[in-house]
Amino acid sequence: MIPQLTDSVLIRRDPMPDSLFIVENAALEELLFSRNVVGWEFQRTCLRASELFLEHLADELTDLADDISELVILSKGLTYQLSAAYPHTLGRSLPMNLIATKRSSVSSDDAAVDVSYFRFDAPTNALLIGDTVASGATVVASLRVYMERHALHRLYLVSYAGALVGARRIAAFCAANGVELEMLYGLAAFGLGENGFDLSFLHPDTLTGDRYRDRAADQFDGRAVSAVGWDFGSQVMSPRKYAELCWMEAERWQLHGHPCFALEREPHDLSALSAEAAAFGS
Repeated sequence: MIPQLTDSVLIRRDPMPDSLFIVENAALEELLFSRNVVGWEFQRTCLRASELFLEHLADELTDLADDISELVILSKGLTYQLSAAYPHTLGRSLPMNLIATKRSSVSSDDAAVDVSYFRFDAPTNALLIGDTVASGATVVASLRVYMERHALHRLYLVSYAGALVGARRIAAFCAANGVELEMLYGLAAFGLGENGFDLSFLHPDTLTGDRYRDRAADQFDGRAVSAVGWDFGSQVMSPRKYAELCWMEAERWQLHGHPCFALEREPHDLSALSAEAAAFGS
């Protein structure tokens, strides 16, 4: 692992699992401190952040040669664009496996996850996953299905925004199953909100630098608003849904008309937001 790049740095913050590192760079700051960016601009920033994740891991990934592939957790794992970032960074293509999951229930530190589809056409002993981590249940469920069909010796997990409780769950699963693990989180190891969705710099359990905590307090008038919203990736995959979820967040935090939610759009059919219903409840 390369701890220091020209424009990115790895940081350890206690008490974190030994396998977890925080990454700080301008691309991640753009992602986590602007709730009003969607479409290609958002997608381009995600790609740059993924390239920097891979640059930090470049020495280890290079040593693995042909024994590493990606496990894409559909659909939001596509937002990480690892198959595009990998050749830019490492000069070779990245084989791809697919799995589709759905959270059937969510709480402040857990989630029940159903796996509806998988296709492991390129199984390898090492996997690379890009996913936004809350409880960690989705990653663990995906790994369990994969390991029922193929040996796994090493896992690299990169997350633009990840919860501390999720990192601990994934680390415990890997330790129990003899899987070497390295995780890279963007800017913080977040405390997870009671709704199981909010990843806020202002959560009391969040491990991050004071400058990020202060910046978030200024951005959201002291409210513990999620840095990435309630459905990360919808900024690209469904901007209208993202705007409607922003309205629901503004309702939750009494921030209608606030600059941080400039894209908010009142929803007229809540069925489109059913997957995030646990985030806003009644």
